[in-house]
Amino acid sequence: MNKCWLVLLLVALCSFPLPARAAGELLFPNSDFEAGDLSNWRPEGEAFEFQPTLGDNIALRRDDKKVALPEGKWWVGTYEKYQGKTGQQAGGHQNDKLLGGLMSTGFVITQPYITFLIGGFAVPDVGVQLVVEGAKADLAVPGNGEVMRRVYWDVTQHLNKKAMIYIFDHNAGAYGHINVDDFRYAESIPDTLLFPNSDFEMGDLSNWTADGEAMEFQPTKDDNVEVRAPKKSASPQGLFWIGTFEKYQGKEGQKPGDSIGDKAKGTLQSIPFTVRGRAIQCLAGGGKGRATSVRLLVDGAEVRSAFGRDREGMQITVWDTSEFLGQVAQIEIVDRAEKGWAHVNADDFRYARFE
Repeated sequence: MNKCWLVLLLVALCSFPLPARAAGELLFPNSDFEAGDLSNWRPEGEAFEFQPTLGDNIALRRDDKKVALPEGKWWVGTYEKYQGKTGQQAGGHQNDKLLGGLMSTGFVITQPYITFLIGGFAVPDVGVQLVVEGAKADLAVPGNGEVMRRVYWDVTQHLNKKAMIYIFDHNAGAYGHINVDDFRYAESIPDTLLFPNSDFEMGDLSNWTADGEAMEFQPTKDDNVEVRAPKKSASPQGLFWIGTFEKYQGKEGQKPGDSIGDKAKGTLQSIPFTVRGRAIQCLAGGGKGRATSVRLLVDGAEVRSAFGRDREGMQITVWDTSEFLGQVAQIEIVDRAEKGWAHVNADDFRYARFE
């Protein structure tokens, strides 16, 4: 091997921002379900009768490239019915009507963060609850898709206290199921941004290129929707986000609640970045058509998309990006609609999975 080429390679590897894996030891034996059973977990109801699930069963029962991305071989998915047992078929499933809960054994919190994977859909009465000394503490709910994203709870205030994890599926309606996996401690939360300002928290459009009138007053500051329409909310993450109906950045002459309406059009495109994670998540809301959408571009071609549901509230969407690892990508936010819900809300682009 040419020595000069080797030196350049080593320099490149050292300068490339490799993601940190902050997930550490298990909360208790089998908190990751890798025993292949529910040891140290107590199930209730029918939803957890055929748990844990073996392998990425979602990928096997669907032909649209949908996946769960479990960590390891075993995980909990209350729509799934496959454990590799005699008489079961890979891809087998139950339905959303079954209800139940799964309570962990007790454990003492010994590190500042608890992290785990969660997926499914944002429907009521489905989620993961931390119970500390008998009282409800942190709560996590699914976003908008089967792919599991990694969540971090700051539990520093609960150090040395006894706790339990409660996974619940109490929704018998459509999409009423939950995917969870890999409960662990973490000493810190890694930087998961795709690039600096992929969450707009700089308060400007650094590392983004805007085109068109719809992006002229972006990013939006605070939950401007809540000010102009008190019974509604955009549910942004942090102080700043993109809302192409909004006209408030906290600048002189602007008033909270100001808006530009739905007539303006435009696009916002990020700088190129190298995909370094198996999944990317974002918040998306506003119009439900493709004309008001959020897109992942790889080598200039659209490979993933997300959009609202004709509602202001943004929901978490998680994209499986495993096949694009190491490739160059961009985020594009599009508002090309002319009527109806002709605006897009978007925020907080970051990696959902580094593993």
